[in-house]
Amino acid sequence: MPEATTPRAVDAPGAPAPARESVRERVAHLRERAERTRSGIEARRADSASIDTALDAVERDAQTGGGVLAAALAFRLFMFLVPYAFVMSTGFGLASTAAGQDPGDAARSAGITGLLASAVASTSTLSLANRLVALVLGGFALVLTSRSLIRVLWIVHRLIWRVQPTRKPSPWGPLILIGLVTALFGIADLTSWIGSQSLPLRLVAFLMTIVISGGAWFLASWLLPRDECALWALLPGALIVGLGVGVLQILTITYVVHVVTRKSALYGAIGIALALLLWTYFAGRLLTAAIAANATLWKHRSGQETGQEPGQASDLLSSP
Repeated sequence: MPEATTPRAVDAPGAPAPARESVRERVAHLRERAERTRSGIEARRADSASIDTALDAVERDAQTGGGVLAAALAFRLFMFLVPYAFVMSTGFGLASTAAGQDPGDAARSAGITGLLASAVASTSTLSLANRLVALVLGGFALVLTSRSLIRVLWIVHRLIWRVQPTRKPSPWGPLILIGLVTALFGIADLTSWIGSQSLPLRLVAFLMTIVISGGAWFLASWLLPRDECALWALLPGALIVGLGVGVLQILTITYVVHVVTRKSALYGAIGIALALLLWTYFAGRLLTAAIAANATLWKHRSGQETGQEPGQASDLLSSP
């Protein structure tokens, strides 16, 4: 015997339709939920040292203008990478491997290194005399932009750590920076080749990227202005940079490839420049977050005050 079913209620023809939530109301509900979540985290701040430290790092980053500092770093990094790619391609013939290769394919095969090489692939057609002239001019521009990048890194590190350095950047800093970046790009090409062999090796390449990038930033953090802290206090920032660079590499191969392919088809070299600017801003934001994490953790461990101290942001704006 079939079961009796309850008849569904049918709205009367003149009955009003149920009111739908407007976009403004949804936004208000999301803000309310976010505020409740923030209040709950703040309430647990006094009982949890990890939450207190994390919130202090966020506050330190905001107080020192982390977004603005990251933009300054991104601009100087971009200005460094352009002559760097030109000199490397002109002097070592890297452009010959990228000539005739689509920018998206170059980024997919070698990450940001391949994208840089494809951007200046036209240098492979220069004569020997023109190449020597271009190499000299590009080398001069590279030295100037290297000094500028080191100065901005020096100021950003000092502002976030809130210290007054007792020494100035080494005059050998530009050469050290160029050598370190060249080694990192060479290792990035090696890890990209290893990762292309098989899926397990791709994981090995990702781990290699994390370790090498983190180690490079650990060395840089030790050389830049900071408190007299133990070396282990620089490990959190190195871990952040290592993981971040690994994610950036994946982002370059997946997302930036599509951006470059689309933008380069529409705007040519300007599209590649836009993709590089996006990449450099992510890198700058990653570095400022790593510096803030190191400074906050050390201040907490050493019992120092973390209140805001006046910085001299004008130094950053007036740096050459």
